[in-house]
Parts: sequence; C-alpha cells; structure tokens
Amino acid sequence: MTSTKKVIGQLHLIVGLISGLVVFIVSITGAIYAYEHEIQEITQPYRFVENVLDNSLPPSKIKEIAEEALPNTLVQRVYYESPQNSSMALHFEEGKEYYYLTFIDQYTGEVLKTKNLRQDFFTIILYIHISLLLPYGKEIIGICTLLFSGLLVSGIILWWPKNKSKKAIKQKFKIKWDARWRRQNYDLHSVLGFYASWILIFTVITGLVWSFSWFETGVYFLLSGGEKLDDKNELKSRPTVDSSEKTIDIAWESVINDSPEMIGGVIYIPNKKEDIITIYTSPEHGTYGKLDWRYFDQYSGKELNYSGYRGRYKNASPAEKILRLNYDIHTGGIFGIVGKTIMFFISLISSSLPITGFLLWRGRRKKKKAKPKKILETV
Repeated sequence: MTSTKKVIGQLHLIVGLISGLVVFIVSITGAIYAYEHEIQEITQPYRFVENVLDNSLPPSKIKEIAEEALPNTLVQRVYYESPQNSSMALHFEEGKEYYYLTFIDQYTGEVLKTKNLRQDFFTIILYIHISLLLPYGKEIIGICTLLFSGLLVSGIILWWPKNKSKKAIKQKFKIKWDARWRRQNYDLHSVLGFYASWILIFTVITGLVWSFSWFETGVYFLLSGGEKLDDKNELKSRPTVDSSEKTIDIAWESVINDSPEMIGGVIYIPNKKEDIITIYTSPEHGTYGKLDWRYFDQYSGKELNYSGYRGRYKNASPAEKILRLNYDIHTGGIFGIVGKTIMFFISLISSSLPITGFLLWRGRRKKKKAKPKKILETV
C-alpha cells in the first residue's frame, strides 16, 4: 500500500468508527421502511373502500367526520390517495400530545379506523431513520451522512487493485467463500461495499438534500446551470370575512376540474387567520416526483400566484423536475417495485459495512497486540 493509500486507509478507519453506529441505524431502518407502502396496503384493509362511487365527500365533510371521531383534536390535513383508497385525516397540533390518522370511506363517510401514529410501527421506524428520536438527531444524521459520502469515495480508492494482473483484478470482484472467516469478512466489506457504493452515492446525495439547505441549493445550482433555488413560500391569506370550511371544498373542486389526470391529493387545512389553503395532487399512486402544488386564499377561495420551486408541475424547469424526484430516487420508487427491491438489498449491505469494518479493525488490533512467540534455543 502506498503512503497515500495508508493515509486514506487511516482516515477511512477513523471516520468509519465515528459514524458507524449512525450509518447502521439509518441503513437498517431504511431497509425496513423500503416496502412500507406495499406492506401497509396488504395488511391494513381499512385503507380501502368496499365500493367506488361516482363522487367522494368534500374535504370539509371528511374533516367534520374525523373531528367527531376524535373530539378535541385539530385536523391539519385531508388525504385522497386514489379512488380505491379510503380518505385520511391527520390530527395533530403543535405543543399537543396527539398525533392520529383517521381512515374514512370517502364515499359513505364511514369511519374505518383511527390510528395513534405515536404507536405505529412504520412511523416510529421513519422517525428513527430521520432523527434517531433525539432532539438534534436530524443534524447528527446529516453530519454522519456527509461523513459516509467520504467513506464511499475512500472505500472505492482502497478497493482499487494495486496489482493490475488479471488474477488480482478478478479477485477484487468476488467473495472467496472457501477462505477463513477473516478473509470472508474482508471480502464482504470490500466487495459488497464496492458494488453498493455506486447506488449508495445517490442515496447519500438525496439524503443530504433533506439534511442541509445549503446542499439542496448547491445541487439545484449545478442542475440548473447556475440558477438560485427559490423555495420560499410567503403567501398569506387576507382576512376579509369569516373563513368558511366550504372555501376548502371550492378550492378542491377547482383543482379536480383543472387536473383530470390526477389520482389523489392532499389538502392542508388552514387553522390560523393568515394561513392559506395548500393543495398538492399527483397523477401517480405511491410516487411523488410529479406533484402539482396549488395555493388558495382561505377567505375568498381565490388561487394565489406562486412561481417558486413547489408550484405547478407544468411550469417547473428541468432542474426543478429532477429535484422533485428526490424522494423517489432515495427510496428507489422511481423504478417501481424493482427499484425498491434493489434499494432494500443495498440498504442491508450498507448496514453491514459498519459491522464488517469494525470486525476488520478489531482483528487487526488484536493481531498487533499479540506478542511473537519466543524460540528457545538449546546450547
């Protein structure tokens, strides 16, 4: 190993020991969460309606039914996932302890299920994945993800064969299963790490987009050829008369009429005087790359002009459309179930790297500490 590779190897070791536990947690929870959407739809029948009718209930009615099911709670959002799915109402309020989801037949108004999301398995897994359930967990994950990107690059450099013979190169691409466990562990770390790195780099980049605003701005700058990302939404409603829940229905009806290709959408319910009605819709079920964002005054129902990043999909620039794919790229959903399956196995490999790396370090440390046996010579 050259002196340069020795330095890189030492840095790879130190950074790996610092970030290893967080990388393991984030990776294993990512693998668990990979099929969240599919598993929930298979195991939770209340997510579907028995009969699909011509017209669904308006969001104000869904909100009313949900608040009757869970009194003294505030509904912040109403979801229409698809014509076959039940509608959902999300109950939460800043500073309050409740965090519920009510499932309602969007045609009949029947309450199918109320779920405490604080006790929901996949919700807990998601929050571990994005925050470790710690006060500054998001920042910790962001820093460790940044360190992990360096590990991927240094890992490829360390993997690169010094010996350019055909035999040496061939050995770098496969695991020697008939070798001793130490060699197998080295191959599991080196070979699997090399293969996974080419996909993990996209997972890391998309993760950093959420972790740091400066990184998101930088990615957009590169994608757009030097433009600045405008992601600020300072739209406000102008109080004129008392707000009416029917305004939400008018806004939703307007969106439906303008978007015949849409499958489902989400309505953000205004709860303060200056809040606006925010609605996004999607022409696809289970992916988020083609979301269409609309904004309305909660008093007049008039649509508000917005020219930023989260606006109409048809008005989005190529760079904005790529950036909107961030979630689908991160989860593999951009390639459907095949992409999610690939991401599942890649996440498992990623979770194994801190373990195999730690065992490599521990084994070498023990080897260095071992004293050489003295050979007694008789005279």
